[in-house]
Amino acid sequence: MVVKRGKYNINLSENVLYILNKYIQNKNQNESGGIILGWISNENDNDIYVTKLSLPTNFDKSSRYVFERDKHIAKIITDHEFYNSNGKIVYLGEWHTHPDSNPSSSSVDIKMIKQQYKNNNISVDFLILLIQGVENLYIGLYDGNQLIHK
Repeated sequence: MVVKRGKYNINLSENVLYILNKYIQNKNQNESGGIILGWISNENDNDIYVTKLSLPTNFDKSSRYVFERDKHIAKIITDHEFYNSNGKIVYLGEWHTHPDSNPSSSSVDIKMIKQQYKNNNISVDFLILLIQGVENLYIGLYDGNQLIHK
């Protein structure tokens, strides 16, 4: 699946789509989530390849309408992927589920992605926000100024 957000083409691998579908939030389930990993094309800096998602862990905090991933586990995963790919696989953003059919970014989601952009030592000039709903997937890209979702 490829979607355009601003100047970027976001390519979601089959594995990523499989994981998102696996964690669709049913009626009595808590939110799930994790980090987004992938790489940027050497030929075209606007082509983003989302190839991996971290899975929820027992160290994350979640409820029906809230997900907060454990930052220490996320750092371990990010460092592992970066070093084992010779610096190719990098942190690209955050994903989580919503119990809505057609999810959208909440004020909490927007605040979180802005904080991640500001506070983390990231190697890209954007962050991706994926929110898997019961029926559809929200794909947003924060470019340091705004969250682009169309």
